[in-house]
Amino acid sequence: MAVTPADLYSLALERHRQPWNWSLQFAALWLSGLTLLFHSYLLLATALIFSGTGFFRLSLPDPPENRWFAYVDRCVEWEKNWLAAPWNFYKWGRFLFVLALGSALIWSLWTRELAALGLVMGFVCLMRVRGANRTDGIDP
Repeated sequence: MAVTPADLYSLALERHRQPWNWSLQFAALWLSGLTLLFHSYLLLATALIFSGTGFFRLSLPDPPENRWFAYVDRCVEWEKNWLAAPWNFYKWGRFLFVLALGSALIWSLWTRELAALGLVMGFVCLMRVRGANRTDGIDP
């Protein structure tokens, strides 16, 4: 039986969308940030193990009803909608903006530049406030 890259991609995407697997990969993302901050090979190995484990079929019970898994469901749904959207100017702009912000975050974590980290965190807080204002009907 031949396995194509498209089959592997669809299998990985299906497993990634499971709540427990998504939680493991989210933890791996946080551990990757700590790896950059502390320059730790042990954290890097742990992040890679968590990320890889997130692609396996985990025989875990159904997730409990709590705030974390409600957040996971919203994130998975947002991710599915974003992947299904066509690549237009708006999507390219958001993608390049997040890529630039991620690059700045990676650089500031690696160099341990506290001023840059503070600027990134302040910008993220301002974007959250802007989003909350828009949902409440306040136009900026």
